[in-house]
Amino acid sequence: MQFPPSPAWSFCVKHYLFLKCSYRKPLRLFSDGNTGMVFVIRGQLKIQNKGNLGTKVLPDAFVYGQLGGYHDIFSEGETELLIIVFQPYGFFSLCGIPADELQSQIIDAYSLFGRQINSLSDALQSAEGYGGKISIIEGYFTTLIKSSKVTSNQLAPIVKTVMQVKGQSTVNELIKLTGYSERKLERLFHQAIGISPIKYLQIVRLHYFLSLMRSAHSPESLTITSLESGYYDQPRLIHNFKQITGLTPTQYLSTTSALTVNLIVVN
Repeated sequence: MQFPPSPAWSFCVKHYLFLKCSYRKPLRLFSDGNTGMVFVIRGQLKIQNKGNLGTKVLPDAFVYGQLGGYHDIFSEGETELLIIVFQPYGFFSLCGIPADELQSQIIDAYSLFGRQINSLSDALQSAEGYGGKISIIEGYFTTLIKSSKVTSNQLAPIVKTVMQVKGQSTVNELIKLTGYSERKLERLFHQAIGISPIKYLQIVRLHYFLSLMRSAHSPESLTITSLESGYYDQPRLIHNFKQITGLTPTQYLSTTSALTVNLIVVN
């Protein structure tokens, strides 16, 4: 189930996801342009090591940065998750940790925030209802933002524009819009979001294509949806899609279940 944040926290949190799963098949997590924080309320998660060299257990609380590709995750038995999906710049705004330091990583939250995370995990496990868990999380955010040294968010209007045009823009157009130099724009994106402007545009555009494709539910509509998403080179679209998700568009449509748009059960 998906819930919005309280209005006071909408500047940094996109939404909260509460998921229950017990799949033996891998769960594929790929980039949606946002950083996230995961609490394993019940059960256990494992992640596929690089090179398919077995799996390792994930911490009960972890942060994932902007993903360069995708990760395959496995649930052990009945697993209950709370996922905090931040705004693209939200994690940096909240705690001041540069987003590029988290890029392509899954990091134990304890190593970032210390023993408070253990207390927070315990409180979430005993809290009643979704609202109770959200209140606990947002109470913890109050302590984080007090220690953050981030005083302004220069990327919020830029990200809003990128979302409005569904990623169908260019870096030069963003430079003209903001008046920033290319170097400054790059620096701001890497610091606050964790990836370059061009990579962020690519992810937003790809997810717009993905939303159209899921609505159509038909591989035959690939050409129409790709053109509507601003892709005029279908082989390049398929290459970018597979680079981010590890699947072709047709394979994505054939997946048996999607817990979220970017967390799917791989057949």
